[in-house]
Amino acid sequence: MKLKTAAILFATVFLAATAHAGKITSIPTPATGAAGFGGWNLDNVAINVNGTGSYYDEATGAYFFSPDSDLTYAGHVDDGDINNPVLMGYTLAKDWPVGEPAGIKIINDDAGVKAPKPSNCIIATSYRAEHFLDSDDPEQVICSSPFQSHKRYKLAMLPASVDGVGSESIDLVFNVEAEAGSREYQVFQKINNWTDQRLEGFTIEVGFGVGADFQSVDPANLANLNISVPSDIWSDGQLANFSAGLFGPLDKHTGSIGFFDPVQRAGFYIDEYVVGEQPLTSTLHATRTLGSDYAEVPAGAAIANQFGPWLPNTMLPYGIFFDDDGNPETDAELLAWYGYNPATEALGWMGGSQDSDGPFAAISDTEIEAMGANLSYTMGEIDDLVNVGLNYVVTIGDVTTFPGNTFTIRITPTADTSGIGAPTYVGEEPSPLLLFTSSDAQVLLDPKDSFIVGGLLTARVGDADLNLDPLVAEDVEVTISTDTGLSATLTLLEQGENRGVFAATLPEEFSAVPAGTVVTMSYDDVSEEVTKTSSSVAQDMDTPILSDVNFTEFTVVDTITDGRTRAITVAFKNDKDAEEAATGTLKVTGSDGSEFTSEFVDLAPNKKVKTKFRWTADLDQGAIVDWTAQLILTGGIVVDEAYATTTIEEKIPGKNR
Repeated sequence: MKLKTAAILFATVFLAATAHAGKITSIPTPATGAAGFGGWNLDNVAINVNGTGSYYDEATGAYFFSPDSDLTYAGHVDDGDINNPVLMGYTLAKDWPVGEPAGIKIINDDAGVKAPKPSNCIIATSYRAEHFLDSDDPEQVICSSPFQSHKRYKLAMLPASVDGVGSESIDLVFNVEAEAGSREYQVFQKINNWTDQRLEGFTIEVGFGVGADFQSVDPANLANLNISVPSDIWSDGQLANFSAGLFGPLDKHTGSIGFFDPVQRAGFYIDEYVVGEQPLTSTLHATRTLGSDYAEVPAGAAIANQFGPWLPNTMLPYGIFFDDDGNPETDAELLAWYGYNPATEALGWMGGSQDSDGPFAAISDTEIEAMGANLSYTMGEIDDLVNVGLNYVVTIGDVTTFPGNTFTIRITPTADTSGIGAPTYVGEEPSPLLLFTSSDAQVLLDPKDSFIVGGLLTARVGDADLNLDPLVAEDVEVTISTDTGLSATLTLLEQGENRGVFAATLPEEFSAVPAGTVVTMSYDDVSEEVTKTSSSVAQDMDTPILSDVNFTEFTVVDTITDGRTRAITVAFKNDKDAEEAATGTLKVTGSDGSEFTSEFVDLAPNKKVKTKFRWTADLDQGAIVDWTAQLILTGGIVVDEAYATTTIEEKIPGKNR
């Protein structure tokens, strides 16, 4: 790979600390006293806080949500033109109470970070689970916080960044101050294609100024401000990725195989990546994809422009999701999607790459209707298809060499030049829709029957009578009570427009109750003229569960013709109340001599693994195959077993179709 030596210098020796170096400013925020405020310069940003009378004070970081607010906010980033500012992008992070305005903070000197990653970071203003802003002890997410703790802020790139008029970039400016030594900052960021058109890549640049006044770093000063993708931290395939749950092999963090591609991650290479070197450069270029099936899903669907170059959010397919952790506020598991299926030569619902009936097998209307009647299923756009997670480092050296007391990280999307149009599913309403169609309401307090003291409780209602406007996500109120005297009204939110299913988690006071307490939700079903209830009983967990891995699915084909190949589907999960991650082996054996194994490493509490094996029937080995699945932890302890049977039929010419 050739590098532009005019813009890139190679570091061949360790850079000594300079007498005058610098860092990004970070001071406590007024809301919680946590560090992070003051580093993000808001001169070209307006923090919009939802609600009449809501506000954000850019000088102090103080904020207020009015009673009519939905607790959301966004940073509107413009091109810096004082007379006629143009909106270039949105900065988005987790909403209150999971996160707080402004959305981006700076952490310096995180002692928990393990080398070679930097101990400083530019990160989202999120708070840790069980320690959100509405708790008694808020605890913010920092550089060393665990995976999936909402560390990445999102930058939504808007149409003005590719319209060919004026500036084509989104500029994020940061305040610096002098100190001894230099600092490296890991940037936890996602970039989202909201440009209304396909993209073929992007650049990330460091420099000074905003919009038309932006200047890149002088090559002679790269030691004091540069951007890099160190090979001792990341491989070349880890720098710019779409979600691991959508593309790629089994991921130890998510416990899932890529829904669309089970082999290759989707995303981009960074041209400046060099193994064993850390080039000093002002710009990173993403011009080449990682080569996953993002370009064409399923195989043969290119005639429908599906998917092709990087999709914008105006071209997203719909998916059906299952709430696998019982919490409607977290990401659910993708089970089905609507698009062009080459097997049927038509638009329709289908499964994913590892579907038990074969890759991207069509899903019948009857199955979709059954999902619609289940309160744990939702439908919505698969928005992770436009989000690319980035990994890179910005180094701050002697800030006295800067033209001012700020520097800029500039993101510039590259418009696609292939001419490929929108996918054929765009503008088509999925058929059938995922609807709860009954006026005879269903109610569910989840988990039903019993729950662990202090655990999560979720109230759900399904009622077609409440789905008054198919274009609006509505709400409904239910009553929550205990047999010890607690009582409250809880507002449930519709799980997507035109769904007819509503859900919300209960306040902690209703789950942190003594063992034996009965918690009940009540809903007045007006059309049936009856009050419907669902209850769950609090139970103590007698002893701590270090790791409790159990099967949640073991599916084999009941009957198969000799010589045919089918999938064996296995899913298992570490209990949500486990205190340790689990490591071990999944082993599936058949009485015909078949054996399949798969390793799992550091399976975190409440995380699930789903995998599939391809098996071919062989009549010579026996007409009936008895299957055994085992979960074997490190040390040889078998913690769970599951059993199934397959009957093999002889292949008869003209039959067995």
